[in-house]
Amino acid sequence: MEEESFTDISLRPLDLLDIDAFMEWAVDDKVAHFCTWEPYTSKEDGINFIRNIVLRHQWYRAICIDNRPIGSITVTPNSGSGDRCRGELGYVLAFKYWGKGIGTQAVKMVAETIFDELPHLERLEALVDVENLASQRVLEKAGFKREGVLRKYMIIKGSTRDMVIFIMEDLSLQSKVKESRDDEFSNITLRPLDLTDIDDFMVWATDYKVTRFCSGEPYTSKEKGLEYIKNKVLPHPWYKAICLDNRPIGTISVTENSGSERCRSELGYVLASKYWGKGIATRAVKMVAETIFNEWPHLERLEALVDVENVGSQKVLQKAGFLKEGVLRKYFIQMGKARDMVMFSLLSTDPRI
Repeated sequence: MEEESFTDISLRPLDLLDIDAFMEWAVDDKVAHFCTWEPYTSKEDGINFIRNIVLRHQWYRAICIDNRPIGSITVTPNSGSGDRCRGELGYVLAFKYWGKGIGTQAVKMVAETIFDELPHLERLEALVDVENLASQRVLEKAGFKREGVLRKYMIIKGSTRDMVIFIMEDLSLQSKVKESRDDEFSNITLRPLDLTDIDDFMVWATDYKVTRFCSGEPYTSKEKGLEYIKNKVLPHPWYKAICLDNRPIGTISVTENSGSERCRSELGYVLASKYWGKGIATRAVKMVAETIFNEWPHLERLEALVDVENVGSQKVLQKAGFLKEGVLRKYFIQMGKARDMVMFSLLSTDPRI
């Protein structure tokens, strides 16, 4: 069933006058199931909570329909010089409003303004019980990234629980960096790699720093490079040069699968080391992500495998909107050694950054 659209959703401070609405979800064990608190049993307890906790909280809002509270959402900033850059998001919603997209809409509303309201904040994180799949979907739909599972991390109802951590970073900071890089590298393009590009190809193909996390050794002769372009690159269905002013500085490819696996394809890329750390690879990956699902309508998932030690490439994918799914142990042989690989994915339905 499709989610309903509620244009009259608003956020405002929760007040003592809202006690009757507050009690509708505060007494419900379905709502409290994944929370640290037990369902409330009296209006007095609810009033005490609002008076002593809510009204003193730095950022606590009621989620309202037509100005009537149906849930609450909070951002709790951390203190101290080392932690104040991040805050924790929390939310509850009356059971009758579950599955209607209201939680997602409220989280998005917070994410759009909180980094301006709390200028020191750079990271908004949320912890969700591993079994609370609905709340995990809320965060994913709102644009949060799943970072991983924190095992035995929180006690809920007397049981030590594994928690999934989700995060959203200050996109305004990212956009400022992006804007400066866009100005510097506005002439980044993708085009087919050709035999006439052999000299540029050899710049990165002979560089051990570039090939360190690749399956092959650095090239030692131009003849080997020409053979590779002729036999591998030219017949490839989707293999492009990453160009600066039309001159190749790296490559990016999408390799499709067949049969029952044709719904997914693998992304791969390399970049000359002198261009590392400038946002070029991230931009190239985004350019592919923006078009590949239209070029290949059958494609539903674009995935990438990265060596666990290749932190730079992992950052590229995360900045491009890919989701880190997990680590595949002893999955791939590089330079004669079985390596652990991190799996990243981008679905055709995922939001683009």
